[in-house]
Amino acid sequence: MREAVGDEAFFGILRTWTGQHRHKNADTQQFITLCERKSGKDLSQVFDTWLFHEQKPPAI
Repeated sequence: MREAVGDEAFFGILRTWTGQHRHKNADTQQFITLCERKSGKDLSQVFDTWLFHEQKPPAI
C-alpha cells in the first residue's frame, strides 16, 4: 500500500484508521474506501491482487 499511495498518504491512512477504529470493529471495504479517499487514487487493482487472489505478486 505504501508504494501504491506514497509516504504522506500512507501515514495519513494509518493515523486516520487507528483514530476512527480504535477499540471498534471495521471491515475490509471500510479500509479500502479510506485508502482511496485519502490517496485520491483508484486502488481496486492493488486490493484485488493482494486480498482477493491466492497468488501474490513476487517480492521486489
